[in-house]
Order: sequence, then structure tokens, then C-alpha cells
Amino acid sequence: MLETLEFKSYAKINLFLHVLNKRVDGYHNISSLISRIDLYDTITFEKNDNFEVVFKGLHSKSILNNNISKLHKYLLQHDLIKKINYKITIDKLIPVGAGLGGGSSNVATVIAVLQKLDIIKKDENINKIVRSLGSDIEFFLHDSSALISGKGVIDKFINFKKVYKALLVKPSMNLSTADVFNANTKYTLIKDFNMPIIIRDLKGVMNNSSNDLEEAASKICPDIIEVKKELENQEGSFAHRMTGSGSTYFALFEDKIAANAAETYFKVNYPRWWSRLVSII
Repeated sequence: MLETLEFKSYAKINLFLHVLNKRVDGYHNISSLISRIDLYDTITFEKNDNFEVVFKGLHSKSILNNNISKLHKYLLQHDLIKKINYKITIDKLIPVGAGLGGGSSNVATVIAVLQKLDIIKKDENINKIVRSLGSDIEFFLHDSSALISGKGVIDKFINFKKVYKALLVKPSMNLSTADVFNANTKYTLIKDFNMPIIIRDLKGVMNNSSNDLEEAASKICPDIIEVKKELENQEGSFAHRMTGSGSTYFALFEDKIAANAAETYFKVNYPRWWSRLVSII
């Protein structure tokens, strides 16, 4: 066995996010179309005498919660593992508090690796574990876009007919998912989008959907409104939306030249905002 193993932990964007209602357990039932993007953290496993988690990289100082240590504690408490003799290093390139799912993706990646290493018991129902730990983790165990419902259960996997670029722009402020949901007062009655497995018309999907959390997030972080206005003015973009609970906003493009020009515009004019051009994968 190799002494050092390296894995990619991808970010996501919510192409739409509708909040249906609040659950008895305090969480919310949602309907959302989620896609992975080619922005990722790098997670390295190194053989070690003890379990250890280290964060490094561009966004490591923004981390408030060590989700990997929480996962380790959960697995021990439920007698799902005996010992993890690895140092896990996470190089954070995905912004924190951005609605990009970096923390959930990291947990899912670590779970997948622990399965490969035969550290998690083979007969364990992995979905039961991830649903106990967070809403987006189940999505990140798969390599496809997905329509999700409830607290984060996958309804169906989705493929796109075309390849799309997304320009991500994040204000300086990080947002708490719990704070945004608690501030939300917008609910959608739509319960069934009858989404086709292959989406040929993403423009139509975007025109008939939204992110219900945008208003609440914008009240907490007013810069989101300014980011939105600037993205809407970019030539060649056909849709604009906040992802997750924010604070990242994105614009979608079919044309690479237009997407590159928009990225340059933000890098030059708004260096205080984090921005990145990515592809939906």
C-alpha cells in the first residue's frame, strides 16, 4: 500500500434552490439542482501513528468547524471504526461560508477514502451515516449532477447536453448556512419539477427557477446585491444566481471568450472579491 494518497474534493453550485417548508427537526425541506464544478480542495492521506487533521492553503484560516474530526468522533461513537492511523491534510482552495459545499465535500471524500482503505465496516449503510452528518454530503459521494429533495436526498441524477462555464464571485463576508435559513421567509409551493434526466435547455430551467435564500442572504450580506448587478451586466451570460446559502453568486456562459472576458473584468475592477471561472462537470 502507498504511504501517501491524494484525492480531489470538488465544490458544487446550486443551479436552483427552492425552500418548501420547515421540518419538525428544525431543518428545511428543499428542492435543488446541484452540480459539481472543477474547483477542488486536495486531500492527502499519509500513514501516521495517530489520527490527525491539518488544514492549509488559501482559505484554511477561515475554517471555524473541523468537520473531519467530527466525522471521526461520530464513527468512533457508533463503533464503525477502530482506529485511523492517518494524517489527513486538506489544502483549502474552496472558499468557506460561500455556498460551494467545501466542508460537505471534504467529509464525503474522506468517507469514500475510508471505504477504499477498508477502514469503515463493509456492511455499513453509508447513506445513514452521511444523512446524520449533513445535508449535502450524500450528493458528494457521486460524480453526477443531481436533483435533490427533502433534507438532501437524491431524487435522480442529471446530465447536461452542453458544457457550461460559471463565473463565481464571492464578497468578502462568509455566511452561516444556519443564519441564512433562520432569516429566510420565502417558501415555494413547487414540489415536483419533473426534471428530465438529460437537460437540453438549461436556460429554460434557470428562467423558471430561483434561489429562495437569496433575499435573506442579501440582508445579512448587502454586497451580494452589488455582485449580482455586476454579473448581470456581463456580456454573453444567460443566467445569474446565488449558490446555496451564499455568499457566492455566479453567472453562466456558453461562450468561453465571453466567460474569460467577464473573469478579467472582475479581477481588474473588484480585486477585493474572490472570483474564479469554472466548468460544470
